Amino acid sequence: MDGHDLGPKLRAAVVPGTRVPDDALVEMFELLPAKSLHRFKCVSKAWCGLVRDPLHRQRFAQTLAGFLHADAVHDGGGVCESCRDDGGGGGPESTHRTCPHVMLANREITRRFINVSRMAEPLIDASFSFLPPRPAPPADADGEEFRDVILDASDGLVLLARVRKHEALDLHPPACYLVCNPATARWAAVPGSGWVPRSSQQMVRTYLLFDAAASPHAFHLLQFWLDEMDAVRAVHTYSSAEGEWTDRVLPWHDGGWRDWGRTMALIQPGTGCAVANGMLHLVVDTDGTTGPNILVALDEEGNTRRTIPLPRRDVVEKDWHSVFVARSQGRLHYIMCVRPPHGRLSEEHPLKLLIWVLEDHDAGEWVLKHTVSSPELFGRIACQFRVEYSVVAVHPDGNWVFFVRHWDRKLVAYDMDRREVIVVANLGAGGELGDELPTPYVPLYSETLALTNQQ
Repeated sequence: MDGHDLGPKLRAAVVPGTRVPDDALVEMFELLPAKSLHRFKCVSKAWCGLVRDPLHRQRFAQTLAGFLHADAVHDGGGVCESCRDDGGGGGPESTHRTCPHVMLANREITRRFINVSRMAEPLIDASFSFLPPRPAPPADADGEEFRDVILDASDGLVLLARVRKHEALDLHPPACYLVCNPATARWAAVPGSGWVPRSSQQMVRTYLLFDAAASPHAFHLLQFWLDEMDAVRAVHTYSSAEGEWTDRVLPWHDGGWRDWGRTMALIQPGTGCAVANGMLHLVVDTDGTTGPNILVALDEEGNTRRTIPLPRRDVVEKDWHSVFVARSQGRLHYIMCVRPPHGRLSEEHPLKLLIWVLEDHDAGEWVLKHTVSSPELFGRIACQFRVEYSVVAVHPDGNWVFFVRHWDRKLVAYDMDRREVIVVANLGAGGELGDELPTPYVPLYSETLALTNQQ
């Protein structure tokens, strides 16, 4: 029985004079998708109370509650000794500039929750004060030495990296990783993977693979070691069940690159990721220049289970690029940016964003769902991806796309049905490239044995 089969029974339950036992209603609510469930909250105060009751809600499907967002406040400037010695901070003008190291060290980070559910709940501790305390700074250090940065979120769990305050996240190994559930204040500590920056492996990207429906008591981390060209050179994975990292370098050399189609396959930065069918899906550039790009599906061991060609219909080569991939309404959604065929931008021919749906995962069949122009979204004929805007989410149960406008630090939502843009929140200070973007959060009220609250 699915949510559609319950319609007549639930409508009968609200007929005057009828009384359906609460236990029966809860059992029916448990079978509803999140979108239908939240509609039924509006039927009556009694139904709303059942849906929101802490004793029952862990059994129900949940939808997007809001975004976790880090506000950065800069406190002072200057140039560190290293930059000054390199000639970057000398002379009388040095007092008028700040090097990146001092900017990182002098930033105070506070995290808040941006509620988009229009409900008083869920009220979560956005500061994550329930996490284990950070290591104490040395006696000669000024202020807090470590900070926690959100890397990813999946099905109610959040992945963070604990890094030194003055260090760039992707260039230095974190002290540890933390996977937590803000709704239940449970967490698990994950040690570092052993990665250290060197010429052939200069950066890492780490993703959380967690499927609450398929495997509620285990999570996995997939970590890609990248060279100076952002090409994948090694893969390491972590399993909460085994409690250790596994080196997948040899299997990756044997099959990973060939499965991706190229020895310098690049994970496209800023394009998100999606967990579907128990696999992590990433947008990969297979030729290093213009595409064609593919969607790669990986399992918890980093194996490439399949590659799905991304849509190219009626698109001229070199006049498009990938923007974002996400899972919404049970299907993968892919957003691409397209220039006019002749390449010249004007008010009549602006940039456009095309939103596709993977109707058939097995067959790799994409269907064009929506097209919107840059002026409709941003009031401009063109906007540069990741510099002027970033996509941060597609609503998991509705036709909404959420953007960050970097020029005015606004989180905005685009309603595909009404073709409307709505300002959701003012994001405040920050906005440097590489800063933590707002992270979509779907609460998970059920417990998972993978989170032990132990270091």
